[in-house]
Amino acid sequence: MKTKDFETAIAALNVGIVIDEMKLRHSDVRQVIAHQGSKGIVWDEHGRAFTTSIEKEVYIAPNEDGVWESVKGCPLNRNKLYDLKFD
Repeated sequence: MKTKDFETAIAALNVGIVIDEMKLRHSDVRQVIAHQGSKGIVWDEHGRAFTTSIEKEVYIAPNEDGVWESVKGCPLNRNKLYDLKFD
């Protein structure tokens, strides 16, 4: 899908979403990152939505050397409410 397709589909949701970033692959959208208030929203290239809270949680994950350490992150949850419908 092209950038304009995603912009139109997001605007059609009509819920006050602000697009923060679009990641492209050969002029096709790969990922869209946006927010609505304190809720983060991420769409994949098919328009499937995932939401997250702006609040970060602490997780344990390996670093570049393979040593486990605590890191902050935001979990993504599948949310069909924000799935995009393309014409």
